[in-house]
Amino acid sequence: MNPGKARLLLALALWTPPLYPDQTGRTKQSLDRTRSLAEAQHEIVMLLLQKKEFTRAIAEASKIFEMGWPEDQEPVLLRELLFFADQFLHHGEPALGIQLMETNAKSFKAVKSRVAIYKEKGYLYKELNQNDKALDCFREAQRLEKNGH
Repeated sequence: MNPGKARLLLALALWTPPLYPDQTGRTKQSLDRTRSLAEAQHEIVMLLLQKKEFTRAIAEASKIFEMGWPEDQEPVLLRELLFFADQFLHHGEPALGIQLMETNAKSFKAVKSRVAIYKEKGYLYKELNQNDKALDCFREAQRLEKNGH
């Protein structure tokens, strides 16, 4: 994916209709600031990936998930996490994609998000020919989905 398209996808994914103070007191202005910081952080990660500085890319990507997002932004963050995992896969570094997901899984509370993370980890383990770990991930995704927690 070209960098311009990646930037556009992030901008579209991060855009939501204007918000006003919510139950946490977070305002549209503070959310807009967080989004702007995340956009710049996304570009830093993309540049590090291009430079094949994968360990630094993980550290920089993790900063996005530590920005104190409101709960309603979790689907956007999930897309970002899955996008980065896919980027590591395309760079031939699926193990680093797994590392990124494990480092940041704590940021995701929704069952749907956790299911998606386990499935993605399963695909990455499968790519590494670690089929037992892949099976465990897919089974955990099924368990979460069946139980709803």
